[in-house]
Amino acid sequence: MDYYHQVMKKEMPKIQVKDVQTDQVLFECALSESEKAYHFAAEMEEMGLDIKVVNPTLSETLTTSLGLNQEEVAAYEASMEQEMDEHAGSCCFEDADEKKTVH
Repeated sequence: MDYYHQVMKKEMPKIQVKDVQTDQVLFECALSESEKAYHFAAEMEEMGLDIKVVNPTLSETLTTSLGLNQEEVAAYEASMEQEMDEHAGSCCFEDADEKKTVH
C-alpha cells in the first residue's frame, strides 16, 4: 500500500462506541466493520453500561474522503446549512401549520 492510501486509511472517520456518562471512547472501528461496533455495544449493555454508538455523518465521510482542510470543511458545512434554510417550507418538508406532508 502506498503512502497516500496509508494516510487516507488512518484519517477516515470511524464508528465509535462511547460511554454515555463519560463520553469516553470504548471501541472504534472502520465504517466497513459496523457489525463489530454493534456487537461490542450489545456486550457492554449486557454488562450494564449506558453506551451510545456514534456513526460519522455523510458530510463528515465526504469531506474526509475529499481531503478537505478545516477551513474547507467549515465552508462546506455552512453552504449545506444555507441550502437547507433555503428549502424550509418547500416540497421537501412537512408544513406544520397545514399538517400535511408534501413530497
